[in-house]
Amino acid sequence: MRIKSTLNILITFPIAHYISGWKPITKTSHILTFLFTDSNVIGIGEGTPYWSSIAEDFVKITKLTDVIQRLSLEEALDVLKLREFNEFERNVRIIYGAYLALEGAILSALSQYKRVKYEAELMGGIYRTEVPITHTIFLNNPKMMARKLEEAIKLNIKHIKFKIPCNLDELKKLLEIFYFKKKQCAIEDIVLRADANECFPTFEKAKKALLIIEKYDVNIVEQPLPRDKLKDIAKLRKEFYPVLEIMLDESLRKPSDIELFAQIEAADAINFHPSKLGCLTITREAILKAQRLGMKANIGSALMTEIGLFHYLNLAASIPRLDYPLEEPGLCNMYGYSIVQEPPTITNGYIKLFNIDVVDLDFNMIKKFLMRSLFKERLLGEVSEIYVRFKKIYSQRYSGGPH
Repeated sequence: MRIKSTLNILITFPIAHYISGWKPITKTSHILTFLFTDSNVIGIGEGTPYWSSIAEDFVKITKLTDVIQRLSLEEALDVLKLREFNEFERNVRIIYGAYLALEGAILSALSQYKRVKYEAELMGGIYRTEVPITHTIFLNNPKMMARKLEEAIKLNIKHIKFKIPCNLDELKKLLEIFYFKKKQCAIEDIVLRADANECFPTFEKAKKALLIIEKYDVNIVEQPLPRDKLKDIAKLRKEFYPVLEIMLDESLRKPSDIELFAQIEAADAINFHPSKLGCLTITREAILKAQRLGMKANIGSALMTEIGLFHYLNLAASIPRLDYPLEEPGLCNMYGYSIVQEPPTITNGYIKLFNIDVVDLDFNMIKKFLMRSLFKERLLGEVSEIYVRFKKIYSQRYSGGPH
C-alpha cells in the first residue's frame, strides 16, 4: 500500500488558563493530517507546535509530505524517523509538530491496513486497554485550585499535577490550602506533582521553594530551574532525595539529552511530550532508554483533540512499565471541545483505548474552529475535499465497489 496524497488543515481553540509564573495561555493550535493511500485507507494524525509557530509547522509538514509521496507506509515511517534523527544530530531547530502529525497519520493508516486491534500493537505491544489519567490544575486563586483538587479526588484520579506561583509567600499559601483539602478528603494514596515551569531563576530561590514544598505532602517537583541549569538541578535533587522527586521537562530537547541527565544524576524522572520529540516511535524509544538508565518516564500533554488523544493513549498502552498516568486528557475532557460525535470520557480515573476513523469526525466542528488567517479559504476547501473523498471511499467500501 502506497501513499497517494496528504491534506493538512489548521484549527485553533480559544482557552484560558495560567501556567506557573502566571503566564497566560489563550489558545491551542493544531495540524490535522489526512493521509490517502492507493488502497482507499485514510490515516489521520495531529501535531501541535512546540518551540515553533503553527505557520512553521504547516510549512514543514508540506515539505515532509513531498518526501514520502508514493512511498509504502513502512518506507515512509523509516524515512520520517531517519530524517528527524539527522536533524537531531545536526543540532538544528526541529519542527516537532509536523513530524508528530505525519507519523501519526501513517501509523493510523498502517493499523487499519494490517487490521490490528489497536495502534499500540504496531508500536511495540498492547500492555493495557485502559490508561490511567493525570489531572492538571492550572494556576488560579488558591481556593479555586483547592476546589479542582477536590473534584479530581472525587473522580478517583490518583496523580494530580498543579501549577505553582513563583512568589514564595503565594506558594506557601497555596500549599497550606492544598494540604488541608487533601486531609479533609481523607485520601492518602494520591501523588501530588508541583510544576514550576522553570519559574525559580536561581538555585537559592529554588532551594527555598523546595524547603517549603517538602512540608506539604508533595511528591514530585517538575522543572524547578531554567532548562540549562542542569548542574544546579542535580544539586537540588541530591539535597531533597528521596523526599521529593525531581522531574525534568523543558530541559529535554533531544533524545541524547537523556544520557546527560543520567550521567550527572539530574533527575528522577523525565516528562516526555510527543509534541516536543516529534515521531511517536522516537518518543517511545526515548522513554524505554530513560527507564533502562534508571529514571522514570512521564508522557506529557499538549491538550490535543481526539485524534492526538488516540495516538497518545496508544503510546501509553505500548509501554511495558507505565511509571505515571498519562498526562493528556484531551481537549474534550479539559475544555469540552470535541471533533468527534462520541468523545471519550474519563471513568474512575481511566480512559479506555479507542479507535478513530474519518467517519467518526464532526466536520462541522472542524470548520467552526479553522484558523482565521490568509489560509482560511484554502483550508475550507481542503476540509470539503477531505469530506468528499472520504464519503466516496466509504460508499465504495460498503457497496462492494473497487478497493
